[in-house]
Amino acid sequence: MSRRVFISFRYSDGITYKEQLGKIFDGSTVAINCSEDQDRSNMSESTIQKYLYDKLRTTSVTIVIITPNAITHHRGGYGFDDWMYDEIRYSLEDRENNRCNGLIAVYTKEAETQIFNRTTHICNICKRESTVLTMYEFDNLCRKNMMNVRPEFKKNKCNGVYDNDYDSYCSFVAWDDFIKDYAKYIDCAAKKREETYKYIITKRL
Repeated sequence: MSRRVFISFRYSDGITYKEQLGKIFDGSTVAINCSEDQDRSNMSESTIQKYLYDKLRTTSVTIVIITPNAITHHRGGYGFDDWMYDEIRYSLEDRENNRCNGLIAVYTKEAETQIFNRTTHICNICKRESTVLTMYEFDNLCRKNMMNVRPEFKKNKCNGVYDNDYDSYCSFVAWDDFIKDYAKYIDCAAKKREETYKYIITKRL
C-alpha cells in the first residue's frame, strides 16, 4: 500500500539527504513524496498555516531528517520561529479532512553523538543484557514524542527501557537503517497513526 509522505528537513545541512530520499521514493510503490521546497520567508503566520495544511492534507506520515542543525528548533522573539517546527506541529494537529500524521525522526551519523549515547543495560526483570540509547533532552517536537506511550500499552515491560518501534509515537531511526527498510518504518508510523489513543502526544512546545 502506498503512503503519502511529507519530508521535513533543515536546508543548511539536510538538503542532500532530502534529495536522496526523494530519488528513492520516486521509484517506490511504498512512499509517494509530497514534500516541497517553497520559500516561505515572506509569508504571514496564517498564510504559512494554510499552505502547510494544504500540503499535509493528503499525507499520512511525516519524515523528519535530524541533522546537526535540525536538533533544536530556532527560537524567535516570542517563541519558535522555525519552518521545521511549523511542519512538525502542523503534522501532529488534527485538521480539516485529515488527522494527526505518523511521525518518523531519521537521524544522520553527524547528529548521533549530540542526541544520545549508547550504554549497556541489564534488566532487573528479564535479566537480559542489551545496548540501549539514552536520549538527551532538546527542544524538538520529535524528541517530545519519544517514549510517550501510555503505561498500559507499553510493549517493553522492562523498567526504563522502551521498544523503539512501538513505545514512542515518533519512531527514531538511523539513516542507514531507514534506507535499508523504509517500508517497515513507514508502515509502523502509519499503524500508530491509527492508534493515537495509546500515546500522550505533544503537539507544540
